[in-house]
Amino acid sequence: MIRQESHRKALVLIVVVYIIASLSMLAFALAYRSRIAIKGTSLLTERLQQDQLALAACTQARSILAADDRNVDCLTEPWSGWHKLIPVEIAYQSVDTNDTPWEVNWKLVDESAKINVNLASADLFLEIESLDDAAVASILDWIDQDDIPNPDGAEDDYYSSLESAYKCKNGPVDSMEELLFIKGISSQIYYGSNMDQGGNLSTETSADSAEFTEENWQDNNVGLYDLLTVYGDGRININTASRQVLDAIPLLSDAAVSEIVSRQKSPVRKFSSIADIENSDNFNLTDKLLLTQIAKFNSNHFQLIISIRKKGNSFWCEYVATIERQGKNTNLLNWQRKSRTILKDIIHFGVNDNESVSSQG
Repeated sequence: MIRQESHRKALVLIVVVYIIASLSMLAFALAYRSRIAIKGTSLLTERLQQDQLALAACTQARSILAADDRNVDCLTEPWSGWHKLIPVEIAYQSVDTNDTPWEVNWKLVDESAKINVNLASADLFLEIESLDDAAVASILDWIDQDDIPNPDGAEDDYYSSLESAYKCKNGPVDSMEELLFIKGISSQIYYGSNMDQGGNLSTETSADSAEFTEENWQDNNVGLYDLLTVYGDGRININTASRQVLDAIPLLSDAAVSEIVSRQKSPVRKFSSIADIENSDNFNLTDKLLLTQIAKFNSNHFQLIISIRKKGNSFWCEYVATIERQGKNTNLLNWQRKSRTILKDIIHFGVNDNESVSSQG
């Protein structure tokens, strides 16, 4: 009897321990699921806040462009350079900028300061330091309408042989990201030192980096992303073009490049007309003939870069958009959101983090 009683007590103890262990595991699972749900809700809430902040920055940028002098665009005008979003709006409520947890910076980039990839010549492409003969040939093959490859170039025969096969465009480039599909164009060549391989601004050149300056942004503009565009009539706004873009113009002298860059820093020395080029003593005859053919002094298309960081946090994300200016009106042609740091978490919770839309209005 005593032995049976002992066995019974032992069995009861085992059952109790099992029940306690099961309840503990259940409690842990529920706590974990609750933590995941709270984290997911927090991320989605922050995402909505970021979207609202980005839209507010876009509205501010568009209003500045709409009020700007449309005859001449230069780097000394109000739209140029990095701006802070003031006042900041979160969830449709106006908040004191000192109280908000977010830092929002935005910058407009003149698309006419770049080279139109669809209208550029082979000689111009070859002046771009990061492009070799094969890459230039492949770009031209991608754009031309025939199936005959240039020497070292690539047409359908090459692209159809790839593991993930696709066709050669044989038409104008519609989006700059198309260049990443072209033979010889790597992420490094495309993004340059301003961007990482995901197309995000590098930490050193982001507006909210401690090491950011306007100068290092300009000095690092070496990627095709910064040099080329799909917008415009092929003329280049010399009031806003970077030294790297000007250096890529065949036959333009170094002295002319230096003169143009120096005048960009002065509001009273900006170029307003062809006469300003013809009357300058700092351009030789070749410079003048060349610039009268390719130069312009204003723009209708601007790239908007918005950088959003949570104060005291390593989290930050970026939005990139293209704004078209028509008279006093502006249209939003495209919109893309790119995030850093918590990208894995956002994907884990089912949020599409590389979101792209096109809109008008």
